[in-house]
Amino acid sequence: MYDLELERVVSEIKKREADKVLLQLPDGMRPFAYQLVDAIEKSTEATVFLSGDSCYGACDIALTQAKQLDVDLIVHYGHTPMVKHPEMPVIYVHASIDVNVDKMVEEVLPSLSEYKVIGLTTTVQHTHQVDEMKRKLEEKRVNVQVGKGTGKTPLDGQILGCSYMTAINIMDKVDVYLYIGGGRFHPTGIVMSTGKPVIVANPYNGQISKISEDDLMDVAKRRVAAVTVARNAKKFGILVSSKPGQNNFEKAVELQKGLKEQGKEAVIIYMDEIKADHVNNYSEPEILVNTACPRIAIDGIDGIDRPMLTINETEVVLGTRTWESLWGNSYME
Repeated sequence: MYDLELERVVSEIKKREADKVLLQLPDGMRPFAYQLVDAIEKSTEATVFLSGDSCYGACDIALTQAKQLDVDLIVHYGHTPMVKHPEMPVIYVHASIDVNVDKMVEEVLPSLSEYKVIGLTTTVQHTHQVDEMKRKLEEKRVNVQVGKGTGKTPLDGQILGCSYMTAINIMDKVDVYLYIGGGRFHPTGIVMSTGKPVIVANPYNGQISKISEDDLMDVAKRRVAAVTVARNAKKFGILVSSKPGQNNFEKAVELQKGLKEQGKEAVIIYMDEIKADHVNNYSEPEILVNTACPRIAIDGIDGIDRPMLTINETEVVLGTRTWESLWGNSYME
């Protein structure tokens, strides 16, 4: 299903004369890990190691493991570059998956008929077909807008769980977004960040669904409730991740200062991965502030036993931002 780009990977390893390589795969690709290791080692003189830790995105490059193993190269699958790492060369492989565009367009057309302008979005796995998708939709007289790649999402139409700028940049031009991909995780972020509905075309099972702001009212109510509780809380734990693309230490210090100025007790808790069994042992803080990936707070972590706020929600508590300016307006940016 995935384009593993083995020829490119092997060519890069040979060109760089890499003796030791660290292979980093997201969970969905790990069933193919041994096949990849075998193919690379048979085609090169390199020794290949597998990273067994998390791989949530390009924010989660295994730089520490790479240094400890003294590798010459990281091969990172499933994402585009996000953070600078001059001390360690990294090859990014998109792991693209082809979509039957003609079939997808025919299936989704009835759901788009009530809207005038459509914003096209997808993940890195399908961005190589964005131009084709746009062209095929326009052949059916659909007015399509595609946000230009920028920052964390360098490819046109690309979105991440933590960044929806390609959607936000065209939100004033579109009536609805069309998301090509599986699940509700990414389209939920689009609605929260733009306030516009999303039509989801799942290329893996052919299902078409819709997510609107009304569908997310339960999420909004939970977030407002957490902010309300936090306003009256006295002790805060500010979580900082050491992951290269999630480390927000300077912002954590800024929030800590603001909370203390309002008479609250705030302590920074520094960790690699935010897990319930690590966090819950710190039983004193009433509220947790997550400065890592914003989706950790919004989607929740099973077992966390108290409210957790995003950076932006904490600014609402501090009075430097209003709730009205947050929901449906760059919520996670």
